[in-house]
Amino acid sequence: MPGTDDSVERLRKDHTQLAATISVLTTEVGGIKTEKAIEKAVGVEREKNLDERLERIEKSLEGLYGLGKWMLLAFFGTLIAAVVTFMVKGGFNVPPTP
Repeated sequence: MPGTDDSVERLRKDHTQLAATISVLTTEVGGIKTEKAIEKAVGVEREKNLDERLERIEKSLEGLYGLGKWMLLAFFGTLIAAVVTFMVKGGFNVPPTP
């Protein structure tokens, strides 16, 4: 049965080639899974870092708004004080015309 031995040998070669292909594919899939896990972890860290940065920026803006509020209060307070001082010193007094 020379034909049977040939068939068995070809089947063994095919089996060996398929096993090697499966091994390569398994390794590649494992590598892809690892890459995806790393990308996901990097994305999570990036999001966390971005959130922290935005919180710091918001706190800085709140500080600027507070400072701006006090500057406006000081400006308008000074303006009111200047107008009152002008009035007290007779600034709106119009001399009678002869």
